[in-house]
Amino acid sequence: MEAVKDHSIWHARLEYYVTESSKTMWKVLCKHSTEEQWCRWELRGHVKCNPSYGIKHVIQNVKDQTGYDVPYQKAWYNLKMAREIVYGTWESSVEKLPAYLGAIQKYNPGTIVEWKHKGFQASTGKYVMGYVFWAFKPCIDGFQFCRNIISVDGTHLYTKYKYKLLIAAAMDGNQQVLPLAFAVVDEETYPSWKWFL
Repeated sequence: MEAVKDHSIWHARLEYYVTESSKTMWKVLCKHSTEEQWCRWELRGHVKCNPSYGIKHVIQNVKDQTGYDVPYQKAWYNLKMAREIVYGTWESSVEKLPAYLGAIQKYNPGTIVEWKHKGFQASTGKYVMGYVFWAFKPCIDGFQFCRNIISVDGTHLYTKYKYKLLIAAAMDGNQQVLPLAFAVVDEETYPSWKWFL
């Protein structure tokens, strides 16, 4: 009961009705949900608890709870909106990257972070990210105990912006892989690899 009350207060005093109750549990539904519109805060709860919660899950849960067949497009859109509310948009994630890497530098003294911007966007007042490089201080210190071979590879980051993640790693005396440095680049080209190395 307290959880429902807290949720209601936190989320602009939403109204609910009780569908089932016992001494230890209340099952409530949003007063504004209908057979055609599944309550969105419930969808956000599923997304928050299970990041791999997909469109098939949305369609099945709505069908199980309301008997309504949700069109694929509507399920996709609502899932997209729920993910943006829970995790933020791609734009907000990229905007938080400088603060995140700044916090890593602050709490891991000696960590190296280097930025290369493509330019300045006057309309938004922000720099456009080209490349970012970082190496953690413990990894830098641990490199002296590694073998003299460094492996370098890249992989695609499947996001809206199609960035690539470059990683340099070495192997220590215990056959363990030690990541040495990371970079996120816009394209896997000769200039980006040269900048990384």
